[in-house]
Amino acid sequence: MTTVANLDRISVEVTPGEEALCLLEIRNDGSIVESYVVEVVGDAAAWTTAEPSLISVYPGTAERVSLYFRPPRSAQVPSGAVPYAVRVTPTENPAGLTVPEGVVHVLPFVDTTAEIVPRTSKGRWGARHEVAIDNRSNTPVQIAMTGSDPDNRLKLGFEPETLSITPGQAAFVKVRAKPRRLLWRGHPATLPFQVVVTPADAPPAALDAATVQTPILPRNLGRLIAALLVLLLLGAGLWMALVREVKSLAKEVTAEQLAPIAQKADEANENAKRAVNAAGATTAPGQPTPSAATTVPPSPALPGVPAGASAFARRLQTTVGTNGTRSDQYTVPTGKTFVLTDIFLQNPQGDEGRLDLIVDGTTVLTVALNNFRDLDYHMVSPMEVPAGKVISIRVTCRLAGAALPGTGGGGQCRDFALLSGYHRNQPSTPRP
Repeated sequence: MTTVANLDRISVEVTPGEEALCLLEIRNDGSIVESYVVEVVGDAAAWTTAEPSLISVYPGTAERVSLYFRPPRSAQVPSGAVPYAVRVTPTENPAGLTVPEGVVHVLPFVDTTAEIVPRTSKGRWGARHEVAIDNRSNTPVQIAMTGSDPDNRLKLGFEPETLSITPGQAAFVKVRAKPRRLLWRGHPATLPFQVVVTPADAPPAALDAATVQTPILPRNLGRLIAALLVLLLLGAGLWMALVREVKSLAKEVTAEQLAPIAQKADEANENAKRAVNAAGATTAPGQPTPSAATTVPPSPALPGVPAGASAFARRLQTTVGTNGTRSDQYTVPTGKTFVLTDIFLQNPQGDEGRLDLIVDGTTVLTVALNNFRDLDYHMVSPMEVPAGKVISIRVTCRLAGAALPGTGGGGQCRDFALLSGYHRNQPSTPRP
């Protein structure tokens, strides 16, 4: 072998962001002048420079090449031993290349940053903050969290209190700032505090923050109570006036409905008296007088139900599990027309989901279950459903509410619809 290459030291230590030097000696034992190409290979090649990278050596002499190790101060270059090799290739005799090997020890460094958000919070019972910690070191870092406030008016809690962060990663710590005493009335109070982030083998970082404690009772509570009392009194007065108006209207309606009945009863009594007088004129002395027959007028029809129609109500109900859909239906009987005047919906459990009212395949009403417990619809223009047509409700359960006592296990939506109105006979079609 005509080429000999040796490192002046096999092991080199270097701090990221700084520089370390190692010398490579190349000896030419051949008989001609030889040029050598020097290349660093391995993980250290990205931040290692050979100067010069091309060198000529006379026969029987030796020259030196400087190897400069300059790892960047970054988490991308982890601490520890990094093996490398130097490939020395003769240009005249490439087959005579030699590859000496060495190790670079990259020393650890600690570089962390921390930020607290929000810087200022607000709350009656306390507030929450979050500390973001970024590890820019090339080694894992142990972090300890502590805090204090100058007036000792806060209880500070951390979750977690200690943590380990890998190189190039970020971690988050929840901070709870709770006042030691409640503020019932008065002006909001600003309570400053400080969070200290302490990395192992590095100086701590102090983060300043504050929480604004607001009073539990608002400043204008007296005015609000007075306004509520005035509203209650006004509501009570309006309610009493409404009750009197309803009673008066009910009396008038009752009198109007009973007037024809009373008139018919008076006419029946008058006819009975005439019949008695006529019978008394033809009855012999000593014979009993026949009693007059009293005619009882028919009872009036229900309000809103036409003559010849019959009131009708049908309750539809569904029971379905979460994320399921179920329907219940009513089919109008043959020869009848169902006139729908009122719809009363019930959601006693407080289910969440959707309810659809479908008439003859057409959705006429859609409501969200979580918007009501009881819901009453009065049809200004009643809906007529012919014989054979279907009225149905379809319930899609998203989240079942708490089951009522005595209704079985939970986890199911239970919803109802009461359909009220009357049946009317359809006119018969004359035969040809």
